[in-house]
Amino acid sequence: METRLDKEGFEKHCRELPFHNKLIVKKLNSGGGIALIWKPEVQLDVINYAENHVLAKVVEEDGFVWYLTGFYWWPEASQKTKSWALLAHLSTFVDGPWCCIGDINAILLAAEKQSAYPPPYKQMEEFGLALDSCGLVDLGFQGYPFTWNNKRPGEANTRQRLDRAVANSEWKNRFPTTTITHLVSHASDHLPLIMQTRSNEQFRGRGTCGFKFEESWLLWEDCEKIVEENWISRSGLDSALVAIEEKINECGAGLQAWVPRRSILALKR
Repeated sequence: METRLDKEGFEKHCRELPFHNKLIVKKLNSGGGIALIWKPEVQLDVINYAENHVLAKVVEEDGFVWYLTGFYWWPEASQKTKSWALLAHLSTFVDGPWCCIGDINAILLAAEKQSAYPPPYKQMEEFGLALDSCGLVDLGFQGYPFTWNNKRPGEANTRQRLDRAVANSEWKNRFPTTTITHLVSHASDHLPLIMQTRSNEQFRGRGTCGFKFEESWLLWEDCEKIVEENWISRSGLDSALVAIEEKINECGAGLQAWVPRRSILALKR
């Protein structure tokens, strides 16, 4: 994850996190930096790192080995070629399934930018070629379509999907039901990502899961309409308690059906 803390600051503000293993990389002459933290039971070895990346090897309980890269790529347009070169360089250390996640500071599609200014088409093409050359593809997402907001008013406002996860086919075959969710942040100009990795066996063994409302859905204007429509649809029940329970269940089902469609539509616009 990207952090504005050095090792001492991380120890002070994040000491209660249940992750005893950590690597804190401070960005020189800047408030930025990155951190990789993991629980003791996770078998992870750091291969190499610098101020813009951490590359690690992960070994699953069954012995399956895969590679993880956490990124904070250069935000300046003039420095983008460094990002593509770094990706190509790191691919030489990888021999097998590979997943990369983090603040990429680049977009792949015109729909991933909402602004009065046009998308950077040349940069988008170069980013796509860099991913193709390493056999990486975007893993998609659930939630609000933009992960960064410059928080300026009116026509000066720009929103982009700058944070993402990508992986090669070997990694996707191992974790085919993985989900990437855009969460909500009230402090940062970036939304945090949460990646939930699941193999087919893990997915089948989970059984029925309870419905959970994501706060990020409130960022979409049509969320209220979906809730209202499903709430009204359950009427005429005798018991007030039963009515409320049925209405909540109906809203949950409606939202679960709406979120995947909403994510796709957001990217097509």
